[in-house]
Amino acid sequence: MLFASNRINLYIVPLAVCLLVITLQAFAIGYKVPVADALGYVDRAANFSLIPSGIAQQNGIIFAPLYPGFLNFMMSIDPGVEQAVQCYAAREGGCDVSGLASVYAIQTVLIALEVYFCYLAALFLTKRFWLSLSVMLLVLFAGRMSEYTTWLITETWAFFGFISFVTCLAYALKIKDNVVVFLLMGGGLSIAVLTRPSYLYLVYFLILAIPCYWLLIKKEKPKELLFKVGALLLPFILFVLPWMFRNYSYYGVFGVSAGYGPHILSERVAYNMMSWTEYAVSFVYWLPDFGDSLSKSLFPAELYQKLDFGYPDGYYLYGNNVLRSEIYEQAATEKKRISLLLNSYILPDIVKHIMVTLSLSLRGMWVAKYFGFVGVLALVPGFIQLKKIAGTAPVLFFAFPFFFMVGFNAFVSVSIPRYNVPLVMIYAIAIVLTACWIWKRVGPFLGRR
Repeated sequence: MLFASNRINLYIVPLAVCLLVITLQAFAIGYKVPVADALGYVDRAANFSLIPSGIAQQNGIIFAPLYPGFLNFMMSIDPGVEQAVQCYAAREGGCDVSGLASVYAIQTVLIALEVYFCYLAALFLTKRFWLSLSVMLLVLFAGRMSEYTTWLITETWAFFGFISFVTCLAYALKIKDNVVVFLLMGGGLSIAVLTRPSYLYLVYFLILAIPCYWLLIKKEKPKELLFKVGALLLPFILFVLPWMFRNYSYYGVFGVSAGYGPHILSERVAYNMMSWTEYAVSFVYWLPDFGDSLSKSLFPAELYQKLDFGYPDGYYLYGNNVLRSEIYEQAATEKKRISLLLNSYILPDIVKHIMVTLSLSLRGMWVAKYFGFVGVLALVPGFIQLKKIAGTAPVLFFAFPFFFMVGFNAFVSVSIPRYNVPLVMIYAIAIVLTACWIWKRVGPFLGRR
């Protein structure tokens, strides 16, 4: 009997490997002390409430609820978490980071499941065990996901929701597309949206894209499709919409969160100020790891220095400090600030904004540095091989959510690789398939020696 024919070996062993390796990687990384963004989630968790009042009312709704709610729940069942969170929220110093052990343990399990889902998605698409196992091992080797096991930040839950969704999508595209699968897809998307509201824009597109695909490509009957789309939306109706109505009731804003949009958009539009020469140089300067040093050897400093995050007169700091202050002075509410940025900075120069989005998209795709670099190079040959196995339409539809988020993040933010970590799944599949294709052509020549 083949190894892959045994159900335990096919599903349980890879899961055990993921749990073991990710746990070891988490121990090697060690507990990370909350700083910067993590302290913001600590503050929100310390006073999180479904019915805001007092400090919670003053904090507004700048953060989506799932991660602060998760931390707040952990505080209620683990005194160590409660003590650590309260200490970091008070900025007292001398806090015991080991108090967050149970939070980090759960995040470790979630990350292990995310890597396991990479294996399952590849298995559903290709139905090839060893190829899928190679994808999983490559993701483990890259180590990018494990960085979030002991970091008090939203990525663990956001990526869990998104990756569980695309794994179910792969199952629906190539194995079976019943109502239960669509319900799980909606559940994964709901987790992602309640952790990081930017995924809500993906949902808007999928509400249109999924019916079109199932009607035109899969020739689904309208009545059956209606039930499946209903199952997809049910988790939103049960979990996302009540939170949006809660925000409208208490803050007058019908949304998952509010207040952060103009904050990040002001950083983004500053990059539209770069000259076309700087724009061309940005494709080199933002290459992973070696891009800045390569630019220094090829171009004069004035063509790349403003692209540096830390440069005093750079675009990032200008948008973060000067432009944001101007926008906030001219407009008092989030809606007016977004309108001002859109009508005064984006739409009048929409071509430049779109072109800069392309460059920022590429910068955001360098996940895990050289792993991302190799992954991008392998995308085209990997796609060619995958479409031979799974079909062109299913592969394109499976890849769509990944690259939609890459483009969206670059359109509205400064687009850093951290936002696009789920791309490791796409990269690993592309690299493995490309390596197999190369081996088939090179192997016979090597064997003749």
